[in-house]
Amino acid sequence: MTGGPAQPPAGPPSNGANNHWAIALMIGAGALVAATSLIAKALGNDWGDATGLHGFQVSAGRFLFGFCTVLAVLALMPKFRPGFQGADWRQHLLRSVCGWLGVTCMFTALALMPVAEATAISFLSPLVTMVLAALMLGEHIGLRKLLAAALAILGAGLILRPGTEAFQAAGLFALGAAFFMGVEAIFIKRLADREPA
Repeated sequence: MTGGPAQPPAGPPSNGANNHWAIALMIGAGALVAATSLIAKALGNDWGDATGLHGFQVSAGRFLFGFCTVLAVLALMPKFRPGFQGADWRQHLLRSVCGWLGVTCMFTALALMPVAEATAISFLSPLVTMVLAALMLGEHIGLRKLLAAALAILGAGLILRPGTEAFQAAGLFALGAAFFMGVEAIFIKRLADREPA
């Protein structure tokens, strides 16, 4: 028995190359989300516009085309086929439902309000994730995170303008998107700890 402190369990290696790769993937993901938002805005309607598509239709199309793409990749590249042994289907179902609700709320918000404002409000999803990570995963929230969260909430309040005639009810859809996407991130974290990506 040694007298030193207990060592934490070894995690995945962290180095500069991995960090740069992760940053590049996040930037790419952000660009794809922005492109998706612009396409959803172009397809969406403004409640009474009969030529546009409802948020449910746009999100259904997104998931249908995404599913077809995944099927094509799996058919053409069998080495990417995942194994389903031991999969936590309940967590996958909850993650999928939260993701679908989040995307549908976001696409509805995009159809009813300016893209920049809907996107800014939906950026509150990391705050939902942060709070739930502390409550459900036992993660620590420091003072800097709390201050950043307070500023983000203040910014969302300025965009929504509650209590004024300029209040944007459509912003509630963007808030719903932030909530559901934040909850989805918790399910993804739980699944990532037990199953390969």
